[in-house]
Amino acid sequence: MTRINQIQYLGLVALLQAGISSPVYAAPPGLASKPDIEDYLAQDVCLDPRGKVIIGLVPTDARCTSRRNLTSNDKIPYHLTKVLPEGTQICGRRRLIRDNILWSRGGTNRIVGAVQIEKDGCQTSAPIPAYYSVRWYDSDYAFIMGAWSRGKDGGIVGGGLTPQCAKAPSTSRRYFRNWLLSSSDIPAEGKYGFAIGQKKSSLTSLPALNSACPAEYPSRFLAVWTRGNFKFTSGKTMNAIVSHPYSQVDGSGLSYGRGKQMERTYWTREFGQSRWESWKREDYFGRKANKSAQELAESFNETGICSKPFELRGNVTKGLKLGPIEFNGGVYSQLATDLTTGESHRWIMAACQDMTATIDPINPGGDPMPDTQPVTPRFWEFWR
Repeated sequence: MTRINQIQYLGLVALLQAGISSPVYAAPPGLASKPDIEDYLAQDVCLDPRGKVIIGLVPTDARCTSRRNLTSNDKIPYHLTKVLPEGTQICGRRRLIRDNILWSRGGTNRIVGAVQIEKDGCQTSAPIPAYYSVRWYDSDYAFIMGAWSRGKDGGIVGGGLTPQCAKAPSTSRRYFRNWLLSSSDIPAEGKYGFAIGQKKSSLTSLPALNSACPAEYPSRFLAVWTRGNFKFTSGKTMNAIVSHPYSQVDGSGLSYGRGKQMERTYWTREFGQSRWESWKREDYFGRKANKSAQELAESFNETGICSKPFELRGNVTKGLKLGPIEFNGGVYSQLATDLTTGESHRWIMAACQDMTATIDPINPGGDPMPDTQPVTPRFWEFWR
């Protein structure tokens, strides 16, 4: 038995001896916390009867009977990683790991989705920071504020400025609602919600906090969401908020207009962001890859790493109807009809990443928080 397994076993013994029979949510020590929408944004850790994190135990295990959000004050007890086809050899190949962390800085909380790269899945060297995304919520919506990506001179920080800027121009509120995920109230099971977002995108250079708010916000998009149970590629079934935002919106605010891209994300209480999908309209053509939507999907599905997507079906707004998820030629697709114009387009799932497999930490006592030394100081403006 490895040291990690010994620690996990002792924690489980104590947990079972305590006779706790139903899951309990505990607030993170020293951090104000909402166990509702916030809990869908951050991953959970399992606790023993003394409130100590159990290393190696994941919240989908029936033995995890008390849990709370992973915070920046913790050691990481497990990591999320991409589900791979059975029998895939991880030795000698890169591996992505993800941690969705309630991160406190200067008395302000945010959720950080930290993606790091292990150079070799069989080695124990420290992972390399690759991409840190910042999420939060206000009284109305949950959203992505922006992100840092690895690069020269501290990397790149990007996001979008929104009309929220006028409410607090010199604070990070200017990035609130950059990319809407769902309502901040947990969506009702099986019901749909939607909203129109506005922003001025700044993907490669974030303007300084003391700069003036934009005169206009030219990008308008349609966000649709729902909630339901879903069986992920790993075989784990979890309740998920499914966020379904189109890159544009029509004049009525009820359909996707001329939009040709949609990035769907899945959010669970257990893991936070758990799955990502890229959808393209049938007439989309990617110049960088020099491939159509169909060609992108066919090349992706050769890898066989994502199960059938969640099915949003029916009238998701008064102006947009989605048909059933179909599977033909190794490709998942869905027909979307604009109920105002009668125009229909098929949308194709061109890529997917299911991050619901889990791995133990490198260190027996849990791993440290993701490295922030390579990160430009501008990243921390999301907390101001």
